[in-house]
Amino acid sequence: MSIVMGRRALGAAMGGLAFAAMQPASAQTARPIRLIVPYSAGSGPDIFARILAHGLQERLGNPLVVENRGGASTMIGTEHAATSPNDGSTLLMGTSTTFSANPHLYSRIRYKASDFQPITMLVRTRLALYASPKANVSDMAGVIAMAKAAPDPLHFGITGRGNSTHLTGEALKIAAGIELQDVPYSSVASMQQGLMSNDLPLAIDGIPAYLQLVNDGRVKIIAVTGDKRVEALPDTPTFAEAGVRDTGHQHWYGLLAPAGIPKPELARIHKASVETMQDKALWANLTYEGATVATDTPEEFAAAMSDEYKAWGEIIRRIGLKIE
Repeated sequence: MSIVMGRRALGAAMGGLAFAAMQPASAQTARPIRLIVPYSAGSGPDIFARILAHGLQERLGNPLVVENRGGASTMIGTEHAATSPNDGSTLLMGTSTTFSANPHLYSRIRYKASDFQPITMLVRTRLALYASPKANVSDMAGVIAMAKAAPDPLHFGITGRGNSTHLTGEALKIAAGIELQDVPYSSVASMQQGLMSNDLPLAIDGIPAYLQLVNDGRVKIIAVTGDKRVEALPDTPTFAEAGVRDTGHQHWYGLLAPAGIPKPELARIHKASVETMQDKALWANLTYEGATVATDTPEEFAAAMSDEYKAWGEIIRRIGLKIE
């Protein structure tokens, strides 16, 4: 699941590449802080992380260095962060994939939640159910009827097994009482092409990359996850409004440190993180496209991580999914 930022945010991120040079001399001599991002450079989460790093540096006074360690469903970067110094010099941008899904999916995972100190959740992103423009459906009731009438399970596109797009689809199957067959795609673009060509009847994915396609009528949007409508899609109902209980959980991004970080440093970074996320100018495009800024206390974030670990575990066990 990716965050896709608009041009204004992208410009801010690129400006962030030079933020060390823009800081006062006193900040230049402060200890650098690494922000480990378990995604590749140039990806949506990476762009989000660079904007975050820019905001944190302005408030902390320390140089922030974004370190990309992508791969293995976020596990490579997370495993590295788990064994890094716990003195406040290393931070991790963790996700619901990292902590809610992976521990249930992989038997040889080399990190655990207790290796980390939660600092704050940062943002929750939204997903949507899409349909091919040639599919004879326009709402959730139509999708359910089509699925029940089909001789074989309808295919629905996802961006990877075990991630939020896949598990939301599995939750939809349970809530709606229908059969669907997931089809993993290697890229968002190829999945979009499958929808537009009618090779793929349904898909579940994020919102920003699909807005123009929906507005142009090249892809249908059926419903969105979450408890309220998306500002950019005021006519699109939520799953609940469409008549299906939303049993999925919104994908989240959060900030963590290796366990044992000194309490004063934890408090300092938490304060800077909350202030950064409250900067509406930085995140205007993100919230317009359905994401929700969701800062909380370290204790609240830890509780939310525990709750979602249990919730996704129930879904994963029910469908019997194992990646290895």
